[in-house]
Amino acid sequence: FRSSARPPKVPGGSWVEGDTLYADLGVFPTSMPLEHLPGLDKTGPDWVYAYDPAEDDFDLEEKTLELRRMNGDFRARFGSAAVHYHLYYTTLFMWAVVKFDWESFMIAAALDPDRFDRHFWQPWTEISRKHVEALCRMDEEVIFVHDDLTMSTGPVFPPEFYETYIFPRYRHIFEPVRPSGKKLIFVIDGNCDAFLEKLLEFPIDAVMYENPATPYQRVLDTWGKAGRGFIGGIDTGILTRKTPEEVYMHTKEVITAGRVYPGFMIASCGGLHGNIPMENMLAYFEARNAEGITAEL
Repeated sequence: FRSSARPPKVPGGSWVEGDTLYADLGVFPTSMPLEHLPGLDKTGPDWVYAYDPAEDDFDLEEKTLELRRMNGDFRARFGSAAVHYHLYYTTLFMWAVVKFDWESFMIAAALDPDRFDRHFWQPWTEISRKHVEALCRMDEEVIFVHDDLTMSTGPVFPPEFYETYIFPRYRHIFEPVRPSGKKLIFVIDGNCDAFLEKLLEFPIDAVMYENPATPYQRVLDTWGKAGRGFIGGIDTGILTRKTPEEVYMHTKEVITAGRVYPGFMIASCGGLHGNIPMENMLAYFEARNAEGITAEL
């Protein structure tokens, strides 16, 4: 939806705005940050500390009005034909990824984690807490937050790093959710196998995970057996590259294994993309229909 994204100022190109180099995304009519502090000498690990996270702060009342305007524009255009929700992308870990890219972030954080914590994690925690407060003021029943704690191979830091600098702050960030009566969905890509039990400790109503990077059976054995929500199960690779018969059987197997748990919500992780063959798409929905999980359009 156009009003929720910034259109490119230089279609097909890039431009500097403030201390950030932006680029035309090229797929959607929106812009994306390409590089922070362009022109700065980045040959060493300390360049990241030239960035002040206070630049990411905002006024809570203004943010609330901005989000409500977006909701109003969406409803005026789509009415009851679609549901509008906000996904807060930078819960905590992702702040550093989107600002500095994986390599620069990981080098700086690994060399001096306490300094990185003081300069970045602590202020970003308060900024994210405030953004969650703004989302709790919306009419939507569900709040989506996102943090890619892992890559496809698993965690990028030792577990102790997350236990020291990331997980203790999640409770503070998520604290406004329960009093607001909202449901919280945590979106995480990569292989989050190592953190499935840990995430159960937080007031998260459902986890939306990437499959098959995260083993489906592990999700069933943790979030399924705990009676908590889990969204996913469909392997996008199978959906895209296998035969319709294989897609049909895969979908039925996912439903059969997942539906015995109250929190099961079937989904193709990352969405239903345009490169999926139509015959495979039809096989996917035919299997869903056969199992009684129909899609309302």
